[in-house]
Amino acid sequence: MRFIFYIFILLISFASSAQTGREQRIDSLENALKVVIHDTTRVNILSELARTYGGVDSLKCFEYGFKAIALSEKINYLKGMADANINVAGGYLDYFDAENAKKYFVIGNKFADKLIAKDSSATNMKIWLRGIYNLGVAYGYSGDVEKEIETIAKTIPIAQKMGDKIFVANGNASLAIKYGNISLLDRSYEMFKISQKQYEEVGSPEDMIYHSLAFTSCLVEMDSLERMKSVLDIAKINLDKIPNSFYQGPYYGELGLYYGKMGNYKEALIALNKSYDYCKANKTNYYIKLLYQRYALIYEKMGDLNKAKEYTLKYVNFSDNEHTSEEIIGSYYRLAKFEAGLKNYEFAYNYLKEYVRARDTIRQENLDNAMQQLEVQYKTATKEKEILALKNEKSEAALALEKRKSQSYLLGALASILALLLFIGFYGYNSKLRKARKKEIQQEAEVALLKQEQQNKVFSAMIEGQEKERKRLAIDLHDGLGGRLSGISLNLSKLNKDEPKEYPKVQLQKVMKDLDDSLTELRSIARNMMPETLVKFGLQAALKDYCSSMTGSDTKVTLQFYGTEKDINLNQQVTMYRVIQELINNAIKHAKADEVLVQYMRDKNKVDITVEDNGIGFNKEELVSKEGGMGIDNLRTRVAYLKGDLEFHSEENEGTTVNVQITIDAA
Repeated sequence: MRFIFYIFILLISFASSAQTGREQRIDSLENALKVVIHDTTRVNILSELARTYGGVDSLKCFEYGFKAIALSEKINYLKGMADANINVAGGYLDYFDAENAKKYFVIGNKFADKLIAKDSSATNMKIWLRGIYNLGVAYGYSGDVEKEIETIAKTIPIAQKMGDKIFVANGNASLAIKYGNISLLDRSYEMFKISQKQYEEVGSPEDMIYHSLAFTSCLVEMDSLERMKSVLDIAKINLDKIPNSFYQGPYYGELGLYYGKMGNYKEALIALNKSYDYCKANKTNYYIKLLYQRYALIYEKMGDLNKAKEYTLKYVNFSDNEHTSEEIIGSYYRLAKFEAGLKNYEFAYNYLKEYVRARDTIRQENLDNAMQQLEVQYKTATKEKEILALKNEKSEAALALEKRKSQSYLLGALASILALLLFIGFYGYNSKLRKARKKEIQQEAEVALLKQEQQNKVFSAMIEGQEKERKRLAIDLHDGLGGRLSGISLNLSKLNKDEPKEYPKVQLQKVMKDLDDSLTELRSIARNMMPETLVKFGLQAALKDYCSSMTGSDTKVTLQFYGTEKDINLNQQVTMYRVIQELINNAIKHAKADEVLVQYMRDKNKVDITVEDNGIGFNKEELVSKEGGMGIDNLRTRVAYLKGDLEFHSEENEGTTVNVQITIDAA
């Protein structure tokens, strides 16, 4: 079980590394799609976009994939039909939909078989290999590991013949992992030795690290600690070649496990602490759960039962809610053992009760399943007996009819059989209708629920935005305008109290200046609530006015307005204005930009809004962490109201570009 779980973690880490350069490739492919002329080239680009979006954006993956399938079928492009179906299947596989993945892999592989029968070039053979290999992976997702191994093994000799050494290495490593998953550790060990030599010849440092860490999982199951250390040393040599590698967490986690097995608990804790610090800093929560188990094991061996209990509780209470029944039972048993060792017998007794209850629940579930199977078998056997009895009765009736040679009795029997068949047919038809109607009602209820949830989310975001706006307005009035008016009141009171003998020109000029400043601030607040310029003169004039007001000695905001706001209703113009206003404020306030470029471009019913700044920018992890913030949520809610799309492009210290695309007819 530990072998399967750890390999799953490595696969997640390896998948996240593949994101490097993906965005640039997507941009390149989408730009190429805009200028492509030939349909075959269009199919190839659409299919590659589907593959590139796999695991990142399922909607885009399937959108491009099914477009590629439709166009390739229209022009009878065999290579396109094979590649597109295989890439769509890969999209389903990325989201663990094994059944749909197998369906499209089978379709794609049939086209690939025809393709290589006509042209067995290296490019076409790679499509065929990818389809067969990933079909094997889909079998594994369905739980059919033997079928997975059989299918993957079929691709390796072909790849060897083609000279594709990295595919051969990957295939052998995959087989090693699969053998480990079904506890064929000797087979797994032999395959890992073969793939290690192949990776040493053609693999990158990243390949070597991934392979070495997977290999250690097999070695620790075999208790081959000396060999495990040598493999970890290989991983460390390659890890040093990649600064800040995401494999640092798993490496030190495995090193801690090794030292713990060797009894060197001090070094084990040092290694586990390094792994934990890296995973915590990089938000690798799925690995932290495994580390809690290892901490508990080390502290138990050290005799520190309080620490062992602490980390076991952290493991049990981990927030991912993905503990298996066996893990829960084992954790309760260990907690009971730790409490007993600490002489906390009441707690030990309570944990032991939880252990027994959980174990009995599993036994009861297993018993219920067995009872259900027996009931099904019993009903099947009963039905078979009834059918046999009916057959015997019919045979006897036939013999009686044969003897009597009574035509009238025969006709009566036939009429009875016909009536029975009609009744069965009518009953079956009604049953199908009821099932279909029930399914339809259920689907309608699910759709209605989804719609209601979406409306609730939008309504909630709108209410929160209104509350935030009211709070901001109250602060502006209290801290800004309220303070100024209080100052004016104090100056006038002082002037009245002092009763000056001469005309208080200077004091009155100060009061007048404060009144002018208050009026200016009041107009600013009113313009933020509902820009008067927009209502009177339209969006272009309002944006020009706002950009001018935001331009100062330290900041330059430039507006480029192409097209017109004609035929866009006032509510939509106000929403576009608020979106641009929020983006400019974010660029100046949060990104600390001193230059901001705002572009408004309209082509017929399409509106493209771009806001670029030269601020400090941010990385993807920061954007994900900001998704729950009110600013991002308000932007997404307003853009969703316009039925538009919102995209962020940013790099640290490289500025930020925000694109908003709106279709006026759909808004």
